[in-house]
Amino acid sequence: MSAPRIVRAAVIAAAALFGPGLTACNPRIGEFEERGDRYSAQGSYADALVEYELALEEAAGGASGDLHMKAGALALRSKSFSDASRHFDELLEREPSWRDRVAALYNLHAQRWRAAGDTFAAVQAVQWLVERDSTVNLGPLYFLLGDAAYARPDYDAAIQAYLLGLARAGGQASPEVYARLGESFERKRQCATAIEYYKKYLEADSTAAAGNARYRYGTCAFRMAERAFKGEDYEAAREYIDIVIRNGEPVSQLDDAELMMAQIHAGDRSHRTQPGYASCEAMRRDAHAHPALHDRKQRTVLQHPTR
Repeated sequence: MSAPRIVRAAVIAAAALFGPGLTACNPRIGEFEERGDRYSAQGSYADALVEYELALEEAAGGASGDLHMKAGALALRSKSFSDASRHFDELLEREPSWRDRVAALYNLHAQRWRAAGDTFAAVQAVQWLVERDSTVNLGPLYFLLGDAAYARPDYDAAIQAYLLGLARAGGQASPEVYARLGESFERKRQCATAIEYYKKYLEADSTAAAGNARYRYGTCAFRMAERAFKGEDYEAAREYIDIVIRNGEPVSQLDDAELMMAQIHAGDRSHRTQPGYASCEAMRRDAHAHPALHDRKQRTVLQHPTR
């Protein structure tokens, strides 16, 4: 027999001898695992997990991937997150090919716990997935992460999670996602963006429960109107103050809103009668017709016609 054939025969013989793992050398491993399987089939998951743990101890680091998977799955089922993480991390360190199956198990439990209203457990499962793979597609589970971050509150994390959820599973977003996005952007002092999300929320929910969002929507619009008015951007100021008046909130600022609308009209008329306004408007039309006129000097003249 040639040398390659001798080597191949030796490998086959070794695989036949040691293929079942260390069970052939230590029958106690198989006994513990078999008892664990029986308990698991009967629904006695705590007892099954004890047997699998004993089998892993006997294996002393040489356990099969199946045994690690069984122990990890039962630990996860019982919400023993640290034990589940330990089993799966050991498994994946030795056999990375199990990664998709483990991730699918975590995703399945996260979905179930979310549906059952166990937000804490669902978030634990989702966080495990994200920590092991930052590019994982969580679909609607992003909204769960967003809710958890919003409640802490961590508005940056909430915004990131909600936007990923809208990008990956926008059709499954509840109206509250838009309200919380609006408030998160408002807390970050980004009222212009907040207004857009408050508007989407109010379009989806016009009930009395939307009162807080309606108030925040009007408050943001009033702030933006003030800012635009001070910058003499009367068109933007008019749009924002119109939101306040049509929205009817905040009630305490409706009189101020109507006064600002009158000031906007007066300021706009004054601006239009300034010397050079007509020629400036002509230059704007020329600039749109001839893009070549959009050099730095022309933009400066157009933006500051009275200087």
